[in-house]
Amino acid sequence: MTDAKLPLIHKAPVEGLQIHVARTGLAIGNTAWLDRLTNGRIGVFARLSRPIFGIVPRMRPGLVGHLGPMAEEIVAPSLAHGDALRVRIIDIVPEHLSNGFPPEVYISVWGDPRHLQPILQAAGLTENAEASLAPGKFSKLKPAYGS
Repeated sequence: MTDAKLPLIHKAPVEGLQIHVARTGLAIGNTAWLDRLTNGRIGVFARLSRPIFGIVPRMRPGLVGHLGPMAEEIVAPSLAHGDALRVRIIDIVPEHLSNGFPPEVYISVWGDPRHLQPILQAAGLTENAEASLAPGKFSKLKPAYGS
């Protein structure tokens, strides 16, 4: 049985948007994924609408933008260990609703918090965090279907 995913980042802005938000078909609740870019940053990727000749609809994976420094620091250990992360688009402000400001895209990241220990130690939160984030905390749960 796998451990349950816990929120690593509740809401993080995607910086350096590489897309026109209103034309890509992004919606709240869409899945996304994180991967390292060639410049070392952590990129946010999603399936984006890129029509052929502007007519025939086609969904293709594409770069949305990259994470900021704080979100990158939180997610980097999980990416380095190859943990499965659940990334979702949770808020969008497209160009036509941004009222003269840049468009915005926000994501949430869920995963296994066991690799957050170095970050928690740097913040001075290790006294209570070690007991609550111990590996295998959820491994004693029994499946509901009785196997």
